Amino acid sequence: MSIQNSNKDHTKLLIGAGFLLVFSLMILATWLSMTTLQGVNVGMSNVILDTEQKTSRAYHMRNVIRMRSAAVRSLVQTDDTVERQRIFDKLIQHTDSYQTTRKELTELSANAREQAILKEINEADARVANAYERANSEIHSNEQNLAAQKSVLNEVQLHELVLLNHLNDLVQLEKVLAEEALENNQTTYQRTQRLMIYLVSAAFALSMIISGTVIARVARANKRIAHLANHDDLTGLHNRRSFEQHLQYTIDNAGRSDDAHGLLYIDLDRFKIVNDTCGHHAGDQLLIQLTQMMQKRLRRGDLFARVGGDEFAIIAQGRSFPDIQSLAEDLRVIVSEFTFMYEEQSFKVSLSVGVTPIDGQIQNMERVLADVDSACYVAKQSGRNRVHVTQDDDAEMVKYRSNLAGIQAIRKALADDRLSLFYQPVFEIEERSMKMAHCEILLRIRSENGELYSPARFIPIAEKYNIMTEIDQWVFTQVIDWLAEHQDRHVIPRLLVNLSGLSFTDDDFSSFIVERLSRGDIDPSHIAFEVSESATVRNFEKVRVFIERIRALGCELALDDFGAGFSSFTYLKELSFDYLKIDGSLVRNIADDTVDRDMVAAINQIGHTVGARTIAEFVEDDAALQCLREMKVDFAQGYGLRMPTPLTQLADELEVRSDEDVDIADKTPATSLPAIPFRKAS
Repeated sequence: MSIQNSNKDHTKLLIGAGFLLVFSLMILATWLSMTTLQGVNVGMSNVILDTEQKTSRAYHMRNVIRMRSAAVRSLVQTDDTVERQRIFDKLIQHTDSYQTTRKELTELSANAREQAILKEINEADARVANAYERANSEIHSNEQNLAAQKSVLNEVQLHELVLLNHLNDLVQLEKVLAEEALENNQTTYQRTQRLMIYLVSAAFALSMIISGTVIARVARANKRIAHLANHDDLTGLHNRRSFEQHLQYTIDNAGRSDDAHGLLYIDLDRFKIVNDTCGHHAGDQLLIQLTQMMQKRLRRGDLFARVGGDEFAIIAQGRSFPDIQSLAEDLRVIVSEFTFMYEEQSFKVSLSVGVTPIDGQIQNMERVLADVDSACYVAKQSGRNRVHVTQDDDAEMVKYRSNLAGIQAIRKALADDRLSLFYQPVFEIEERSMKMAHCEILLRIRSENGELYSPARFIPIAEKYNIMTEIDQWVFTQVIDWLAEHQDRHVIPRLLVNLSGLSFTDDDFSSFIVERLSRGDIDPSHIAFEVSESATVRNFEKVRVFIERIRALGCELALDDFGAGFSSFTYLKELSFDYLKIDGSLVRNIADDTVDRDMVAAINQIGHTVGARTIAEFVEDDAALQCLREMKVDFAQGYGLRMPTPLTQLADELEVRSDEDVDIADKTPATSLPAIPFRKAS
């Protein structure tokens, strides 16, 4: 079953927003605590200062009144005129001090309750002042009635006692106000403390929620990662890693099980058509639908895995191996009957299935995988939509494994630099003699024991498994290096270089050829490329583009093996080859076979008609050479004229350039030299 893509993960956003909120709450709590503490401190400082100022003045006024009352009592008790004057002076002094302090007290700020007491103090003060006025009048009266004076002074004392009580009330009020302010500040502090506790608790709770959410999401993510470590994200099937673990376990325990086990390797045919036509999303939908259908046919205990883009494997079990073969056939039928629909387009796909038993006889997992992969390849090469079961002495699998061994041998030869270049002269046919005009470059592979192999042994395998371009590039590079070393010192014949049909259709390889020939260090006119007739017919447009590019550099073209396939005269005219090589199968028996002779004569005439010079291959005796001379074929080559020789020896038989030749060559306009790897020998 498929694994749907999960919703976008907002874990990072959640963590960031959550911790930002927690951080904000902590900052708010800190700010509130600092602001509240500062406010409480300032408030308490102001209360203390205000209370101290008012209380100190009230105390001072109260003390002054007490001293003034004491002076009045003394004044009442003494009759001595001098003493009375001294006491009276003190009364004036105390009164001045009282008035100063009272003025300071009234200038201070006061609340309603303080103002009420201050009002009472002012009223009592006024009465005291009136009593002092009367006392002053009696004291300074001419009659000097002592009884009247004592009566007035007693009245003063009474009023001052009332004033003193009001001042005591003010002192008590200031204490009460201080206690109330302290209580208010304490209440504010406690309220702020509770708010801080709420904020810190909220921050803690939020952080716990965030932590819990993150832990839960991480746990889900880890679970998904653990699942993805062993499963394919698109189809939900086991992946290659998990498949190989289960396969090794099955191989190790197959001999001890009563059930039969087998391995199915499945390749989806024509999957690339869906991808190329409708895009990868369509391909993904196809894989999902197919795997869901196939899973319905599997049995309990079968393991289904996706091991490649369009490749699958099933570790199957059954009561007998034929049950497993039946499973493979059923899966093939299910898929072959399925029609995939995508955006009003329909596609038919099929399966190529390889099947091999897992019976404990082969303990090496790589060997089991190689067997089933070979069986799958044979099924695909046999026409697709097939099931192939590995068997003893399976000729197709033996051939496939031989091809794989050949590919490995070729790659190793490339890595070990065991490829060698040979040349075979192409002679110009004159009336009475032969003259070497060109050389065809031939390739050989040297085995590890030194034995040389003809291209017929390895070229078909290299082309089938797409490594021919690597070989061609190596050959091309070697030919260019040889030309760069010898072209300035020897008269160089034109070198005919064979080109694989796979190489010249490769745009990167063609660009590599053109770039190398454009450097100017070799003369491209020394090279002619041979293109086979069959490759030209299959890739006409590619051949045309390639010919245009290398002709612009000064190279020539030869059409190889003409007459071996379904020859078409149209492309002969349109592509304009410089040389037409007549296939050796027509030339070999030309002296004895009139049909071959007439066909060679016709091809020679056609070549001359389109402006090409003709080259006959496989010339092996004088009789064949004489027939070619009579037909006026231009060139000949073959074992009867010269056997292939290592390219390293070609310079030994070339004419050395004279200084005059070098000067003439220097004055000749330079042309570019195309280089292409070749692939065949005569």
